[in-house]
Amino acid sequence: MKTLAQEGFRIATSYDERVYEAAALFAKGKSGADAFAQARLLEAFSTSDFPVLLADAFSKQAVQAQQNAVKEFEPILVDVTVDTFDRHKLVDLWSGDAFETVRQGEEYKGGTLEETELEHGAAKHGKSYGLTWELRRSRRFSDLANFPRLLGNGSIKGQNNAVVDLLTDGNAWSTDFFGTIETAALTPENLDAAIKALALRENHRGEAVDVSDLVLLHGPALRSQVNRILKATELEMQVTEGSKVTKTRVQNPFSNVVNPLESRALGTALGASSATAWALVQGKSSDLPSIIRTLLSGEETVDIRVKRDQGARPEGGDVPVDAGSFDDDTIWFRGRDVYGIDPGFTPGVYASAGA
Repeated sequence: MKTLAQEGFRIATSYDERVYEAAALFAKGKSGADAFAQARLLEAFSTSDFPVLLADAFSKQAVQAQQNAVKEFEPILVDVTVDTFDRHKLVDLWSGDAFETVRQGEEYKGGTLEETELEHGAAKHGKSYGLTWELRRSRRFSDLANFPRLLGNGSIKGQNNAVVDLLTDGNAWSTDFFGTIETAALTPENLDAAIKALALRENHRGEAVDVSDLVLLHGPALRSQVNRILKATELEMQVTEGSKVTKTRVQNPFSNVVNPLESRALGTALGASSATAWALVQGKSSDLPSIIRTLLSGEETVDIRVKRDQGARPEGGDVPVDAGSFDDDTIWFRGRDVYGIDPGFTPGVYASAGA
C-alpha cells in the first residue's frame, strides 16, 4: 500500500508540482470511493505542509473559477489600471488627437492627455468562509472542494452587482446615470429614434456621439422582443412623413450596430418594470466608454488566504492548520478582490421604462 511519504506532494521536485500533487490527492481521497486514498488524505491533513499546498491549489482554482464565471457586463466595462487606492481624475485616453502635418525640419507638435472631471478608483471587496471541525470530522470533503468555485463566483457576482447598482435605483433606471428616463416601448421605430437622438448629442470633446457600437441592456422578460428586433433579417418599420404614415420592409438597420446584453441581475433589480425597461449604453470598443472598471496593478485576480491561528500545544510542537482555529476549531478561508465600478462618459447612454 502506498504510504504518505510516497505521495507526490512529498516527492515532487518543484513547488508547483507539489501543489498539483496535493490537489490530486485531495481529489482522489475526498469522495471515500478509494478508502486507502482517503486514509492518506486524512493523514496528510495532519501535516504542516499539505494544508498550505492545498490552499495554494485552491487559490489557483479560484482564479480559474473567476475567469469561467458568467461576467454579465463584460461587453460594456472598460478597464483602467491604477497603482494606488486614491481616487483619480479620468484621463481621456480615447480622444485620439489627429496627427498634424510636420514640414521639413519642423518639430513635432506636442499632444495632451486631458484630465476630465470624472473620478474613478479601486476598492477592496471580499468574503471569508469557515470550514468547521464537525464538518471535517464528518469527512464532508466535497464541501471543502466547493470553496474555490464559491470564492471565484463570489468575485464576479460582486462585480455584476456593482454594475447593477450603478445602473438602477429602486426598481428603475438610475437618473444619476442615465439622466431623463423615457417611456417609449421597445419597438424598431423607438429603438431607431433613440439611436438618432444619441447621434445628435455631443460628447465632452464637442464631437458627435459615436453610435456604431451600442449595447441594448435588458432583463430576461424582454428576451423575445429583443430577439424579434435584433435577430431578424428584415423588419417592417413605420415611416411618418407629415400626417402620412406608411409601413415598409427593410434590411435590419440594427445589425452590427446594436448588440443585446441580457442580465438576470438587472432583471432582479428592475423588478416588475424589467418586463418593459430597456437601455442603450456604449460598448467597450467605443471611444466614449459608459462604465469604467478600475483595477489595482498586480491585484487583477481574486486572492485566497487560509488563516493560521491554531495556536500551540502546551508540551510544545506545531499544531497543523487542519486542527482549526484556537478559538472555535474552524479553518477560515478568505477571498479578496480589488476593483472599482464608476460611471464613464454618459452623453452616449439612453434609458426607457417602456410603455
